[in-house]
Amino acid sequence: MKCRIIGVLRKDAVGNSMNDNVEQISKVPASTRTGLGAVVETLRIPHWIKNVFVAAPILFSNRFDDPQAWGMCILAVAAFCLLSSAIYLINDIADRKSDQTHPVKKDRPVASGRLSPLVAAIAAVVLLAGGMGIVAHLCRKLYQPGMPLAGMGLAVWAGAYMLINLAYNLGLKGKPILDVIIVAMGFVLRAMAGAAVIAVVISPWLVVCTFMLCLFIALAKRRSEIIALGDSAGDTRRVHGFYTLANLDHMLSVSAGLAILTYSLYCLAPATVARIGSSHMIWTIPLVVYGMFRYYCLTLSAGGGDPVRVLLRDKVLWLVGAAWLGCVIVVLRWGADDAVRGLLLQ
Repeated sequence: MKCRIIGVLRKDAVGNSMNDNVEQISKVPASTRTGLGAVVETLRIPHWIKNVFVAAPILFSNRFDDPQAWGMCILAVAAFCLLSSAIYLINDIADRKSDQTHPVKKDRPVASGRLSPLVAAIAAVVLLAGGMGIVAHLCRKLYQPGMPLAGMGLAVWAGAYMLINLAYNLGLKGKPILDVIIVAMGFVLRAMAGAAVIAVVISPWLVVCTFMLCLFIALAKRRSEIIALGDSAGDTRRVHGFYTLANLDHMLSVSAGLAILTYSLYCLAPATVARIGSSHMIWTIPLVVYGMFRYYCLTLSAGGGDPVRVLLRDKVLWLVGAAWLGCVIVVLRWGADDAVRGLLLQ
């Protein structure tokens, strides 16, 4: 049964790869882009999807029909897109020598010489200024003495996000276990910033769930890197000398289990039930379980594929995500109606 599932997933991966190849025929190969094209390539625009975590609190706070909240949230997402791209540029400057020995990263603009470190640094400064400028603009609207952090939570969490990522790129990425914890904390800080920009308090269970989910994703990426690089893994990233497939599989199992457990506890938390008016968030749990298990199986079948690309290319995961989102909206909207409220003990 396991072999059959892996076979199907591999078939999906091959199909997606063929489609990607067809789409790239008319495009300029990334390895030949220079100038502005090289700068844009270094921004890692597909990875902006990670900043969806900034928008998560607007859903769970049941304010998805508030235009003003959406306006603030969209600006915060834009700020984090600029800040995260600045971090990628700094990362590529710091790692340009080690990237030159990597079979894939050697083609990155800075490592390959298509983009000079000076130009990359200037672009990073511009992006940092733009991102923090948006944060400052939002904080002027949010400032309110007497509120937690005087309403400056967005600036605090955005600043913390930049600090831990700078520390990560300038040395902590070489510290085993700490490296994936920092990556996961980056997502937690995104969620905290999203809550701050719409002035809501985020559930501790949701914070822990976000951390565990993103720890799982970071560990899956480490695993895929080791498979792709084989014996040379330790030469391209120091932490790969510490990680093995066996210990990564154990950590993946623990983080996946804790992510599912903490999400379940969030759905059943008295504060969540009181805010929603029912316990019907539990119906979203099977979708979370299915999504996590499928993602894990996809990363196994894809071998050394980038987990972010796996996520972006798999249509089933997008359908599961859409179904989960729809289910959450239905529960938040109508879960407290008298017709369905009494189906579960409150």
